[in-house]
Amino acid sequence: MERVYRTVTKKVELDNFHDKIKIWFFGDIHRFTKSCDEERWKWFLQKAKQMHDKNTYYMGLGDYMDFASTKEQKILKDGMHEQTVEDFGEIVKRRNRVLAVEMSFMMPNVLGLIDGNHGWVFQNGRTGTEDLADRLNTEYLGWLCYYTLKVNLPPAGSHKVNPIDIVACHGRAGGKTAGISINQVDDMKSIFPIADIYVMGHDHQRLARPVSVLTPSWDGKNERYLKQMRQFLCRSGSFKKAYVPDSSGYEIGRLLRPADLGALMLEIGFHRDTTEGDRVITDIVAIV
Repeated sequence: MERVYRTVTKKVELDNFHDKIKIWFFGDIHRFTKSCDEERWKWFLQKAKQMHDKNTYYMGLGDYMDFASTKEQKILKDGMHEQTVEDFGEIVKRRNRVLAVEMSFMMPNVLGLIDGNHGWVFQNGRTGTEDLADRLNTEYLGWLCYYTLKVNLPPAGSHKVNPIDIVACHGRAGGKTAGISINQVDDMKSIFPIADIYVMGHDHQRLARPVSVLTPSWDGKNERYLKQMRQFLCRSGSFKKAYVPDSSGYEIGRLLRPADLGALMLEIGFHRDTTEGDRVITDIVAIV
């Protein structure tokens, strides 16, 4: 499977200046496997549905199912007839139909779906994640995406709001500690230094850490100054249980800690700052 990079821009209209945007980040569900915590997944869906409104959005971070990893697919397809490969594809589509029904309340507010390393590739080159994105009428975000939310606050045209930039990637893993997990997200800042939110999946951790950087800006007198910008480094969690009796898993082989299962939500609000001119400041709060 090719690792695709995409850029996406979406406009968001708020009815009230004091409205807040909520974004659920979720992934690594590994649905339809013995190790998927189906009860917790359905509890998340119920909770998200109860909280859902027009300002609530969702972004998937990959591995929605666990139907053959990239390496496994290469081995399978080298020794299978074309019809057998198509049969496997039909199984993926059937499972996607179930997932799409479970997630249907999120429409049309699904920002998009990141692809993972357990995404089945069909004979035509499309992935299972692309198929699921079509069923949810949303964007396929590839493996890495720079996603921009352009927010319009009422009254129209009266407030200038900086776009909210999200760098989303299925990610990579390689360490046992929370520090290493967050540092891998922090690595994306060397490529995209001035985004608001950086989020990865893959290692099943559920974390959100605020950091700050100084960025150049201009005041109302056209003089340059440095302002502090708050950024969030996030891991989107998982619904895959570790150490299930009589089952195997990479956590067992590497003696990894079980992850804190679930999803991550960021709440984005706005307030006016008149200390240096009149501008709108973005406030981001993490709910883990």
